[in-house]
Amino acid sequence: MTYSSAKPGIETSHSESALSRLYHRKDAMILAALFLSSISLHIVTAARTVTFSDSGDFLMAISTVGNCHGPGYPLYLMVAKVFSWLVPFGSLAFRVSLLSGVFASLAGCLIYWAIYRMTRSRIGGVVAALAFLFSYTFWYQTAIPETYGLNVFFFALLVVLILRWERLLGAGRKHSADNALAIFAFIFGLAMTNHFSAIFLLPAFAFFAFDTNRREVFSLKNLLRMGAFFILGLLPYVYEPTAAFRGPAYNYGDPSTLTRWFQHVTLLYQRGGLFGYPLRFWPGRFWRYFVTLTTEFPYFFWLAALGLLVSFFKKSKKYALFLLLLFLATALAVMSYDQLESVLRAHFYYPSYFVVALWIGFGAAWLSGLVKRWSAGKDKILRAVAVTLVAAILVALVCVSIPVHYGKVDKSNYAYARDMAVKMLKRAQPDGLILVDSDNTIFPLKYMQSVEGIGPGVRVINPKSLGVPGWTATDLDRSVPPPSADISSTEDLYARIVKANYGKIPVFTTGLTFDFFGWNQQWQGFLTRIYPPGVTQQAADPVSVGKGNTPLADIDSDAREAIALSDILKAYYAINGGNTKEAERLYGDVTRFAAAGLYVPTLYGCETIVNVFDVWGQVTNQRGDFKKTVRELPKAFVFNPDFVSLPLAYAYSRTGNNVAAINAFSDYLIVHPGYAAAYLEMGELELLMSDYKAAVSSLRTAVSINPEEPQSHYDLGVALLRLNDRNAAVSQLKAAIEKGPQTKWADLARGVLSSIKEPVQ
Repeated sequence: MTYSSAKPGIETSHSESALSRLYHRKDAMILAALFLSSISLHIVTAARTVTFSDSGDFLMAISTVGNCHGPGYPLYLMVAKVFSWLVPFGSLAFRVSLLSGVFASLAGCLIYWAIYRMTRSRIGGVVAALAFLFSYTFWYQTAIPETYGLNVFFFALLVVLILRWERLLGAGRKHSADNALAIFAFIFGLAMTNHFSAIFLLPAFAFFAFDTNRREVFSLKNLLRMGAFFILGLLPYVYEPTAAFRGPAYNYGDPSTLTRWFQHVTLLYQRGGLFGYPLRFWPGRFWRYFVTLTTEFPYFFWLAALGLLVSFFKKSKKYALFLLLLFLATALAVMSYDQLESVLRAHFYYPSYFVVALWIGFGAAWLSGLVKRWSAGKDKILRAVAVTLVAAILVALVCVSIPVHYGKVDKSNYAYARDMAVKMLKRAQPDGLILVDSDNTIFPLKYMQSVEGIGPGVRVINPKSLGVPGWTATDLDRSVPPPSADISSTEDLYARIVKANYGKIPVFTTGLTFDFFGWNQQWQGFLTRIYPPGVTQQAADPVSVGKGNTPLADIDSDAREAIALSDILKAYYAINGGNTKEAERLYGDVTRFAAAGLYVPTLYGCETIVNVFDVWGQVTNQRGDFKKTVRELPKAFVFNPDFVSLPLAYAYSRTGNNVAAINAFSDYLIVHPGYAAAYLEMGELELLMSDYKAAVSSLRTAVSINPEEPQSHYDLGVALLRLNDRNAAVSQLKAAIEKGPQTKWADLARGVLSSIKEPVQ
């Protein structure tokens, strides 16, 4: 079954007839309309200032002509800098956000062209382009300073180029086809200097080339040419050491030496995660992925399923298999990444959504073709009305995503990150120190200092990043501890930094992973000030940010984190003061606010909220309210469907739900395999359930991780006795006595040994 009588891959004529010029004008008008409609909406929704995640990192590197986090994104930084010079209005953040919109709009035009070439359907091309341009994740990521607009532009351009190569070969234009391959290789190299995800496209493109003409594409001549042009495309990486040699104010990774350059490009400081996701959670993530299509492409996601199906109706299955491979390569590789799923959706699922949009185009093309075939031979007016009506319905259907997503992606008044950073810096001025532990905090803070010049004397430090060369947080020249400071070399770095400084300058923390329990601290909103022991605290009003007039449903997860941060730190302060009732109330308020009407849980704010749930569970367990833990903590699955929690597992066991408890412990240990106490607790539950083989397995693991714990030896001895392994049981019971002779576990072990008439040493 074909979409038209013309073959999509072959030019039927090279003459510029009146008819062909008419068709070219149609295409030009459609492309212009697509670009203008897209760029108009991107202009009005573009961010005017710094946002969360990597926005501040990119803006600092662009502003200073420096380097950002690995692999460095050199092409993006150079293009953004030039573009910021060419656009004479708006803030740097707006101009770079506008660049994202420009590349997104160009990508939409290329999507139209690719679908048109594969299906000969202009309606299919328009529908595919609009579907992807205004899908939630892509629009969200191209309204801010990010690399993803440029990345998808390259993806779409590579698809168009491989289709052009196919068409030129079909027309017998071998020389031009070879040139198209060289250009393809060059663009692929450029794509790799923007984002490494381009590598996932290779299997699909290799299949396409092999199926089209393997002898031609894999000839030695073409392989050598493509290799040379690919390397030429990688030249933007020279930007990184060149920028580093200048000594820019922002120089993440400092790739000024060959070793550092290699480390920077190969993600030394951001490695980990790929193919590290536990297999136990794969099926759930896989099926949940398809649920995301209902929010990315509301009301019309079914067109993608139709497009996938009808793509195999064609006599040649090449396009169908090409798109399927493209989808599998871009989706499955990402699903293997060991990172919070909400972050994956925001940052890495969009290439697979690009392929889904192509399938939507195939589905629209088939429906349009169906109406054309039905109306063939009928009255011309009826045919024109029918074709126009179905086209209008399809376009209107995908345009539904514009009003659905507009308020949720609009960043034109998005000032949460800026307001948070400004208030923190003003509170810490003139020479304070702020300890942070997340990108959502440190990048806005650093951006405000280096780009907008607010609070330049405040030191903003993430202790985890102090080993990164060129990272500005290494300014610790004032951190030499005074002789009287009680600093132990075994303390965590953040604690040593605080003790070395809090007697001389104001020291604050906004981090949620730093343990200052029992310290002299004062809650000041979304900053907590740390004082030396015995020092009287100075009066200070709390600082925070509000949600303003924005509807709650249009506030994303990161902004909710910033709004809730004040209460999160206040709850920690309450715990430090022993007021667990107040902490429990605050955690309940925070989690309810974070979840209320949330359209899509994406970005790093979700990670913070998940941690809040876990701490909340610790508090409710401490208060003995295990039923509340069981009732409330599963709500964290909204933010992280693979949420693992020891407090939840303990609460299940304390409320008699042993099966759920064992499952919760098992899930936790998949993610945290070295936690002996969890194996011990799970082994005890298995003992209670008379599953002695499982208990022996769990308890042996607990003993191997922590052989000094007498309870593990005792429980293992009991489990072995139940399996009639007397000698091994006696050995473990004696070990319990040896490891803790004055503990109750030793007394119990002596009693068991006495009951089986085994001498006690």
